[in-house]
Amino acid sequence: MEIPTGSPADLQSLLDSLLPACIEASAGAQAARGAHDSSSLVEAFRQLLNVMARIESDAQADRMSDSADITEIGEYALRLQEALAALATNAGLDDRQEPLALVCINIALWVADHGGRIDTLEPVVDALALLANNLREPARLEALSHVISRIVAAVSPMISQDLERVNPGRPWRVLLLNQSIIATRSHNPELMEQAFAVLTAKLPEDAPRFFTEGMQQMDALDYPEHVRKVMEKYHRQWTVNRALH
Repeated sequence: MEIPTGSPADLQSLLDSLLPACIEASAGAQAARGAHDSSSLVEAFRQLLNVMARIESDAQADRMSDSADITEIGEYALRLQEALAALATNAGLDDRQEPLALVCINIALWVADHGGRIDTLEPVVDALALLANNLREPARLEALSHVISRIVAAVSPMISQDLERVNPGRPWRVLLLNQSIIATRSHNPELMEQAFAVLTAKLPEDAPRFFTEGMQQMDALDYPEHVRKVMEKYHRQWTVNRALH
């Protein structure tokens, strides 16, 4: 599995594989009931990629696009990805979930890298979780951790201010918890420190339980000593030391 980059070329490659397969399967199974017309979806993605290519060209010529325009393009692109995912689901293409997730994350990264904001976070969080669950090698998890950091930095302030905390399943909370989990699984102490700093600053109410469960995982999964040391440090700060005061 490739780690998403946010490159329009990578997005093009994914769509070149996904679109024909989804359209053929949905037509053959007559499964696109009430879904987006497949030919219009192909055209919409073609136009999207043309717009992205033009923005890439402008950026190379030091002509920067307006951040609001990038945000709007990103929202439109995520709606197209949702339509494509629905087409794949209706066609019974369950084996295409990973490339569909890559499309979603590449869109989010493109928005982040061009100064836009991510206003629709839930599908991006779900896509990142799917990729993380399919990765085992620490080096690839490290690469995914860097991807998540780029996305976290681009989340809309309306979401990242996290004013309504009644829903434990809210995408912002899930994203930050997963960021810390993936950083831990990467075995990279620097990434752990960075992720834990964000977690404790943004979700202090979740920190004690996270680090308590983290220490349990250190034992259950036999994490390396350098990983354990970072987890122990934060566990002391957020559980042991606080219990003593």
